[in-house]
Order: sequence, then C-alpha cells, then structure tokens
Amino acid sequence: MKTYRRILIPLPADGRGEILLRRAAELLPASRGDMMVVRVLDTRHGFESDGPAGSLPGERVARQVPGVKKRLDLLLARNNLAWAESRILCGEPRPAMAEFIRAWKPDLVVTCADLAPEQLANDLSGEPPDILTLKCHGLFNRLGDAFGLAAHGHA
Repeated sequence: MKTYRRILIPLPADGRGEILLRRAAELLPASRGDMMVVRVLDTRHGFESDGPAGSLPGERVARQVPGVKKRLDLLLARNNLAWAESRILCGEPRPAMAEFIRAWKPDLVVTCADLAPEQLANDLSGEPPDILTLKCHGLFNRLGDAFGLAAHGHA
C-alpha cells in the first residue's frame, strides 16, 4: 500500500463528509503527515435582495465564513481529527479547488463521487495527485438502499 504524507479532503456542502474523514484518517496516522480539510463556498451566486440594493456575490459568502469554519472545526474535533488543518475557500468551486491543489501539493485527494473528481483531475496541469473517490450517501439514501427503495419518490 502506498504511503501518503499529505492528504486533502474537499468536503461537500451537504455535510456528508464524515466518511471521507474516516477513510483519510485510516490512510494517514496523525503523527506521520499532514491532512487538510477544505470547504469551498461558491461566490457565483449572491444577488439576493437586501433592501433597496442587492448584495455583491462575495458579501453574502463572507458573512458565512466564520460559521462554516466553526462547524468544520467541530466536525474535525468530533472525529478525533483536531490535529488536521481546515480552510474555507471562496470562489467558483472547480477553479478554487484546482488552484488550492496546485499550491498545497497533496499526495492524495479523498473526495465524494458527487464532486466530479475526473473533472478536477482534468483541471490540474503537471503531475496530479492520486484521487480516491468514495460514495458519500446520506443516511436516508443508505436506509433506502437497505430497504430496496429509490432515494426519491418514497416518503
């Protein structure tokens, strides 16, 4: 099995990242490398009505950063990963993540299948890191699978 020294985990916005954290922790013991957990806040949207003038795209996201960072740090602590680093990136998700990967240079990216890792690999030039893709079904999807129900269409 390959030894990884720097693992990056981009967490999905819907809170299904605990499986990613557990798998990454299995691959990288705390004392032998670096783990970075990243959440990207999309700034492409944000022209909500805010009185007589709408807010700029970055303003709405900037107000969200402290709360998202706090939740991210609590998630790490809850999973015994308080030693890991966490960052909040603001911008368009794919370019922001590709730029962060180029700058941080991880050996491995652990991601959900929903986050289109093959597109991310195409955005990277040079030698891209290894990408481990996991299925990150939510609790209701897992229960539906267990009972043979489709994820949609059943209450």
